[in-house]
Amino acid sequence: MKRWLIPAAFLALLPPLALEALSEKCLQLIVQATKLTEDQIRTTELEHGFSNAIQEYETIWKREPFELDSRDTLLKGEIILNPADTGTVRKIAVICHGHTANRYAAVKYADLFYRRGFSVLIYDERYFGKSGGQFCTLGQEESKDLSEILTFVRRRFGAECRIAVHGESMGAATAILSLQYQKPDLVIADCPFADSELLFSQWIQKNLHLPASLILRIVEAKAKRRFQYDIRSTCPVEALLSSDVPVCLIHGKEDSLIPCSHSEMLYEACRSPRSELHLIDSADHAQSIVVDSEGYKVILDEFLEKCGLA
Repeated sequence: MKRWLIPAAFLALLPPLALEALSEKCLQLIVQATKLTEDQIRTTELEHGFSNAIQEYETIWKREPFELDSRDTLLKGEIILNPADTGTVRKIAVICHGHTANRYAAVKYADLFYRRGFSVLIYDERYFGKSGGQFCTLGQEESKDLSEILTFVRRRFGAECRIAVHGESMGAATAILSLQYQKPDLVIADCPFADSELLFSQWIQKNLHLPASLILRIVEAKAKRRFQYDIRSTCPVEALLSSDVPVCLIHGKEDSLIPCSHSEMLYEACRSPRSELHLIDSADHAQSIVVDSEGYKVILDEFLEKCGLA
């Protein structure tokens, strides 16, 4: 969600129609956000130092395109087949990108798993990239799509395959929400939100300098009526309460979009004793791997080993 600053004194005088317009703007920033192109993501990733991963993805890795119909929405992605993944039991990493992004944003994480012997699946979440869909629901429908993806992975690589799911931001929340439907071997959630209603409230208060109650109920009603998007029920922390899948939470301490307190809430809800929480100094939103790439690799290695996927 982009910052949108309005003077508090002006907001205090807003008539109902203006509140309606503000709520519409808030909703549209989520459900029909401006989509970044592959070229835009690629440029950003190169600037962040991931040129080796991009080059290997584009020129070396064996990529197998796929399409999957998920409840009348066509999802498009790629399976990256790793020649080191030759065991009787295959190891697959599924990577979920964040809001406004596409599969190119998953390449840097795919590279981490590829170097550790995993085959990798990356895909464009609904509405973004080359996939279908008319709008985004910040994990509500995306988590059901991910469930379909994991079923597809088990068909492709065998029911006994080991699956690691990694998500960033919205993708991290999607990965956790999918635990309502599936049981992968582990989840790595980078800067997720714990509760979408809380996230909306915090964003409204921070950027509009307005009590969230004045707008949030209008946003929720619009979302449910027009998009069947239930903001209140899109709650990753609730999904964790009924799952024993180990979750590794990584969050920048300086996250200006989703406060790291969301990951702290999620960690408190984790049932698996193998779950972990890592707060990264000086990292803003989705920047932990940029700020401390070596530390990120250590976290990944140790968590994979703890969960028997090293």
